[in-house]
Amino acid sequence: MDTKETKDKTTILNSVFENGVNELKTISEFGFLSKDFFLENIKTIGVVLLLVLISTSNRYTCQKQVAEIEKLKKELKDTRFESLTRSSELIGVSRPSQVKQLIKRHGIDITEADKPAYNLNE
Repeated sequence: MDTKETKDKTTILNSVFENGVNELKTISEFGFLSKDFFLENIKTIGVVLLLVLISTSNRYTCQKQVAEIEKLKKELKDTRFESLTRSSELIGVSRPSQVKQLIKRHGIDITEADKPAYNLNE
């Protein structure tokens, strides 16, 4: 009985070893890329490919949006500085002393009012 069990164990081990060797041969020969493999797993392969395409497309879209955001931030910063410059120039030019100098320089015969302005609708 002991010999029969040993033979059975040896037979099982040999069978497992041969199956393992056959599997390794199949893998090393790329046998798993057979037509049957693809037909059995066509849905899974399709889903994986679809997810890869969506992921790649999403990444590209995000990179474009980030680049656009950076461009708009720079443009906004430049516009703010330009607006600040124009505002300070306007304040400088509209000072009463500056207005008087411009009037004298251009030779316009205008004098400053002696009486304060009053509302006509009263």
